[in-house]
Formats: sequence, structure tokens, C-alpha cells
Amino acid sequence: MLLEVKNIDKSFFGTKVLDGINFELRAGEVHSIIGENGAGKSTLIKMIAGIYTPDEGEIYINKEKVKISCTQEAQKLGISTIYQEPMLVRSMSIAENIFLGNYPKLLGFIPNFLKMKNEARHLLQLLGCPMNPNSLVSSIDPGERYIVSIARALSRKSNILIMDEPTANLNEVERNRLYELIKEFKKQGTGMIFISHQLDEVLKISDRVTILRDGRHINTSDIKALNKREMVKQMIGKDIGHYFPPILASKGKEMLRVENLSRTPLLKNINFSLYEGEILGIAGLSRSGRTELSKIIVGQVPKESGHIYWRGKEIKLENPYEAVDERIGYVSENRLEEGLLTNMDISQNLTISSLDKFNKWQVIQRNDEQDTALEKVIELDIKLKYIHDQIKYLSGGNQQKVILGKWLVADSELLILNEPTRGIDIGSRCELYLAIHDLAQRGKGIMVISSDITELIGLCNRILVLRDGQIVDEIHHTHASEERIRRIAIQ
Repeated sequence: MLLEVKNIDKSFFGTKVLDGINFELRAGEVHSIIGENGAGKSTLIKMIAGIYTPDEGEIYINKEKVKISCTQEAQKLGISTIYQEPMLVRSMSIAENIFLGNYPKLLGFIPNFLKMKNEARHLLQLLGCPMNPNSLVSSIDPGERYIVSIARALSRKSNILIMDEPTANLNEVERNRLYELIKEFKKQGTGMIFISHQLDEVLKISDRVTILRDGRHINTSDIKALNKREMVKQMIGKDIGHYFPPILASKGKEMLRVENLSRTPLLKNINFSLYEGEILGIAGLSRSGRTELSKIIVGQVPKESGHIYWRGKEIKLENPYEAVDERIGYVSENRLEEGLLTNMDISQNLTISSLDKFNKWQVIQRNDEQDTALEKVIELDIKLKYIHDQIKYLSGGNQQKVILGKWLVADSELLILNEPTRGIDIGSRCELYLAIHDLAQRGKGIMVISSDITELIGLCNRILVLRDGQIVDEIHHTHASEERIRRIAIQ
């Protein structure tokens, strides 16, 4: 047995988050850990990675008891971890980040920068992403940052590789390339702990699955003995039946119209309309122009040519503040950097885009602000202890609901949601899908940009497929299939 975790307990501030957890990893296997946000997955892998130390219990590597007191100790034991939010130094180059703390050396002490760049280039090519190793991390997109984080783990030639949501920021091609690499690691005897909210990929690549719920071990099973519905049932403790609410058939008046929108080389002659009560999906690879389209609509990025009409009137938004005035809300794919004010409380995050509503004689009316925030907490079923808790202490799913609620407080009529369910568990996804459906039912226009094709098919009235900055297909939900969307997006 490569790794054994026995009877691990861990508490924070008197609350037990892991209760007698047992887990084992064999050489050459992929062992997935699944569960809702708050189930204890991240805490468990942080124990193995040396970030936390257990209150009780033991850890064994190759049947020898070890004490992993820090991340450096974990690395010496052959453990590498790739986290959902890449831990990179943005002011440093890609090569420097890959070999940070592990530089190749001449004569045992002189950093060999030429070898470092060459090896970094080789690792990136192996991952199917031939970036310039001299580029600063600050200049690359989130998906590429994750590739750099994977390359760093590979550079350490670890026996145990922990991957926390490794495909969340990858496009279809990068994701498939990672699956192929995982097969190669298995052949080499590397044991992999895989954490993902994407149950389809858990079924695809795992040998075994361990299910946690509320800090307790529920089941460990061979993957062949489980199906998706059974995994969900064990994760949340009940059978949820359907993942998606029914798609609304009717639509109202035209809300948004885009004509010949272009910004080279990102977008070329984009044309489409969005209607009241419609959920419009945008599919495509990560560099297809999906995010650029949304940012141009909300004024975050200027267009070069074309026209945008809102309620029949042409608008020329120069910044996102003007989009708020037009009652257009935007939920970014990167909620930690662009969607949330992590050092402010939940109430303030809900009302930050609508402070003029609570401004009386240049003073914010805090009682009115809090009452409005509480209304949205109840409406969206945001799970929290206190409305004045800092937003960073909420789970990913509840953080996403707060961002959605922010635009509801602002009375937004059009909501552009970029990767709305990235990194959140299946239970929170279902709740968010229901909230989006209810908004459409109230006549809101919704644009969903997602790399999850199943999500687009289950949620949207129509799906536009982008490739190389152009709309290459428009699919009604009754004719949508994963095979068709993937084939068109990748061609």
C-alpha cells in the first residue's frame, strides 16, 4: 500500500471537520474523493500535503508511519499537490514557478537557468500547452496557470500526486490531454488522489472512489460498483431525482441584440439575439472568444466594430458601471479575483453594486441595506451563520449565490453568467440551476457561458457554439447533443 490514513480526526474552533477518517492509496491507481462542499475533502488532502496536522490518527507511506509537519516534508516523502486555485508567484516567470524551490543547479549550488527553461518547455509541451517559459505568470489566463501548476508537480517526479479539481480551468483539448497523462502516470506506478465535482470524469478515470459527508467516511468502492445517481445519493444523503429543472418553452420580447460585433483577433462578426425569459448558452473552447464576448457586452473590453442593442436602443458601454446602470449584471468566471470582496462581509457583498439605493443624505442606511441582503439570502437559500460573516468563509456554492444575489439586488434584467458552477458540488449546482430557472421564469434574460456541455444542454433554450472567435452553430435544446457540440467546437 502506497499511502494509508488511519482514524484521522481534525477540529477547527471546536467544530469537528474530520471524524475518524480512513483512506488508502495503491501504487498505480486513481482514487477519487468526492462529497459536497464542507464534506472534509480539502481538509483531508491538506493533512496528507502537510498544511494541517491531525488531532488524532496516523499516516503511513509504504507501510512506515510518518509525521508530515509541513509541505516541504510532504515533498521529501514524494507527495505533490495541485490545488484548485493555483498557488503561483505572478511576478515570476513560468519556468521559475515550475521549479520554485527546486531549481536545477550547476556544481550543486549555482542555479542552472538554461536547463530550467529547457525542462520547463519540455514539461509544457508534454501537457500540450507550449507556452513561452520566460513569460510572466501574470500575463497568462487562469487555464494556463493551472497547466503551470500541473507542470510544477510533474517536475518533482512524485510517487503520490494529489489533484484538487484539476480540470476546472482546462478546455476540452487540455482536459483530454490530462486524462492521457494520468494513464501514463498509472503505468509508472504513481498513486493519484483525485478530487472533482464532475462526476462524469470521476467515473471515467477512477479505479476507486471514497465518499465523504459531513466529515465522515460514507463508502469506499470500486468504480465499477457505482453509478452517478448512487454517488450523488451517498454524497448528499438523499436521492435528488433530477439535476435540471424543465426548460421553459416560451420567450418574450427581444432584450439584447448583437450585430457584426468584432474585436480582432478575439471576435469576428458576432450576431445573435437574447429574449425575455430565455436562457442562452455559449459553448466553445477556452480561447474561442466566449469570455471576450461577455466582457465586450458589459463594457469591460472595448469593441472594434459592430453594434449592441439593449431593449431596441443602441448602447455603447465604456465600463461595467454603465452596464449596471442599464441593469446588466456580469458574474465572472474568476469569482475570487473579480466577483467577491473577500475581506468584506456577506451583506456588503450583496449590496455593493446598489449602494445608491441605500444612500440617504450621503449616508448609507445600514438597516435597509441589511434587510435587503437578508431577503436575497432567503430567496436564494444561501447557507450561512451570520449575515455579517466574511464572504471568504462561505462554501464555493454559497459564494456563487451571493454573486448572483448581488445582481438581483441591483434589479438586473440581463444576467451574464460565466462558468457559474465551476468548483461547486452537485447539491449546490442543483440549487443554482433552480435559481437560474426561476429568474428566467420571472422574465429575466440569462446568458450562460460554460465549458460543461452537459450543463448547457440541461439548462438552456438555445446554445451558440463559438470557434476561433466566430459563431459556428446555433442549436435548439431539442437538437443538442454532447457529440455535436464537441465536434463543432474542436473542428
